[in-house]
Amino acid sequence: MTSVEHDADTRRGKDTTACAVEPGRLDGEEAAGTMRRAAVDGRQVSRAALGRRQEGRVRAAPGGLADGGGGPLGTTTDFVSPSESETGSDQHKCGSGPMPCCRRRRRFASRRVIWSITTVKRLMACGRVMAQSRDGKVDRVTIKLRDGVAYASGVCACANIWLCPVCSAKIRAGRANEIAAGVARLILEGGTAWMVTFTVRHAKGHALADLIDALSAAFRRLGNGKAAVREKKVTGKIGTINSKEVTYGKNGWHPHLHVIVCFDGEPDTKELAYMMARWQRIWMDWTKKQGYPASKEHGVKWDKVMTAEGAGEYIAKAQDSGKHIGNEMARGDLKKGKLGSLTPFEMIEYLSITGDAAVIPLWQEYEKGTRGKSMIRWSQGLKGRLGVANTTDDDLVEEEVGGHDVAELGEAAWKLVVMHGLESAILEAVETGGFPALVKLLTAHQIWSVKKCTPKTESDEPSVKPDATSDAA
Repeated sequence: MTSVEHDADTRRGKDTTACAVEPGRLDGEEAAGTMRRAAVDGRQVSRAALGRRQEGRVRAAPGGLADGGGGPLGTTTDFVSPSESETGSDQHKCGSGPMPCCRRRRRFASRRVIWSITTVKRLMACGRVMAQSRDGKVDRVTIKLRDGVAYASGVCACANIWLCPVCSAKIRAGRANEIAAGVARLILEGGTAWMVTFTVRHAKGHALADLIDALSAAFRRLGNGKAAVREKKVTGKIGTINSKEVTYGKNGWHPHLHVIVCFDGEPDTKELAYMMARWQRIWMDWTKKQGYPASKEHGVKWDKVMTAEGAGEYIAKAQDSGKHIGNEMARGDLKKGKLGSLTPFEMIEYLSITGDAAVIPLWQEYEKGTRGKSMIRWSQGLKGRLGVANTTDDDLVEEEVGGHDVAELGEAAWKLVVMHGLESAILEAVETGGFPALVKLLTAHQIWSVKKCTPKTESDEPSVKPDATSDAA
């Protein structure tokens, strides 16, 4: 089945895999089970990639205040996220060696499905329509290669971190590096950081927009009042970084909030204990008042981000290993829903597997519920304090990573590439075989118009060397 036929089947709601889901209603637990069965069958990514989310190397502090005891506070984490780029599910043999092409292929495929169901016009054009030059004329799409990783320049980008699997990866990669660098600098200068996870109780029928609003309002409540001002002074709290995540499961939408709390130094143990207790009390009272009472066990959870001795490795290996707090905070696209739940992009993959039309109204609710809402936010002045530059999502998406031009495609040729669903395939062809492989692929689909660009240096000839750029491609 071609990509075009597959998209058409998706729009018609054709069921390509048996799924016992009541028409018009999505059972999140059953959908997650379908994804796991598909993984076992080899139709999607490996079971390891869609199984339980790996929470990283966390050393629990038995009897800590987070558990109601009197011992050390919370838990301690060296590196929160494992390296996603090193998992076997993301590796496959291409040419002379392994390349992490699978994630990119899945992102492009998911974006094609989203094109057919989205209500967001800018997302409909993302990767599909050629960008215009400053004089308003349609130019061309250039396929570029850097360190063995190919990408397309000259196409429209929506820069939507919530909705676009392709743009989201680029933005999240940039935000993750910002967070990692900022927190690492804080630690090296003698500061400390804690990650706090906030959740609210939810059930099927709760609107996503209402849940996100309740989550945000409850967090703002923590920073209001004289007690919060005193708390900031006595603990040395200098700011926060917060990131929202959303999953869908048997109890409906499940938004939650990750917050890094930054301290200028090591806070007094007694004052930090008071802070933890106050936040717990306010969170429980406020969410109950709003009709979404948080559980005592899971409403507020504190983890110490890292040990001071790990700060050097924190910086040195941020790009290579991916084991840094920035990935835990920003790379929601790399995470997998826990057993029995799906991330929004996994919902799209589920739709592409089963054709279950119950996903469509949920996705459109997700679009409306996240519209105008920030996903990652730094408290005022914290970026400057930690030496992190201010960048917009558009800046991160439109950033040129360099490399040399391999080929140019005109408007007509690019339309055919999109029609045949070859956006990812042409990049893989260039990465593994250069311009000749690209021509061979395009010719097989009767696309004749492609112009060769002469590389400026020999060092940029096709090679297999995955890096952080490939992860965001």
